[in-house]
Amino acid sequence: MAEGFILRGEVMIQRVNTKGVAAVNSPLLGPMNVEMLELKAESEQITRTSKNKSTFGKSLGGVKDPKPTSIKLKLDEVPSEVLAEALGAEIGDFSEGAATLTDKAVTLFAAATGGWSEIGKKQLQTGVVVKKVAATLTEGVDYEIKYAAGLIRALPGGEMDAGGEVLVSGNALALDGKRLTGGETQEVNWRIILDGENIDTGAPVHLEIPLTQLAASSDINLLQNEYLAPEFEGVCTVATGKDKDYCMDIVNAA
Repeated sequence: MAEGFILRGEVMIQRVNTKGVAAVNSPLLGPMNVEMLELKAESEQITRTSKNKSTFGKSLGGVKDPKPTSIKLKLDEVPSEVLAEALGAEIGDFSEGAATLTDKAVTLFAAATGGWSEIGKKQLQTGVVVKKVAATLTEGVDYEIKYAAGLIRALPGGEMDAGGEVLVSGNALALDGKRLTGGETQEVNWRIILDGENIDTGAPVHLEIPLTQLAASSDINLLQNEYLAPEFEGVCTVATGKDKDYCMDIVNAA
């Protein structure tokens, strides 16, 4: 019976080093929602060209030298680890403890500029008190606050219309999460595992690429009005202890 091949499966990725060894504290991530996983066998043609008059320019023979298997990958599931790779950034944990501000001096710009001043802490809780010397100012009349960003500005017609120093008191929440630092890494090294099924025959398919060396091939518009779907291109590299670019097992259907 003629067999077709339509593969469906779950893809896992893992950050590895240039030898294919898993990075410290680097788990398998997934299953990822992968829109494209494309492999292409590459080779280089070396041709012996005739210089004889009667056959000038014709091929007298040739060989093909193998080149690394190329790979293209597109994901629309973007955890912080994938976003870091797409931006060529390093990733690490960060944490900031809760903080209390007491009469923190902040200089406001004149209201006419529309400019914001930084309070020095983000994720401020409601209930912030702002004073000019000893007089308490009124939010929404004298000033405006962006609590999450930790910003404050004077409002036209208010007590701080001309700008000047205010004293800010309040509480900021503790923060923790992932921090991406740009301009650090350009090459993406991933191990890729696919556990799938040829839905035409029901045969299980298992693919492992121990080491891919990739680079982001698409621009990352952080403010686009649709889900990010970063794309990567590169090659499958022979990892330490391996002798092939990848291994795909197609199991006989039950």
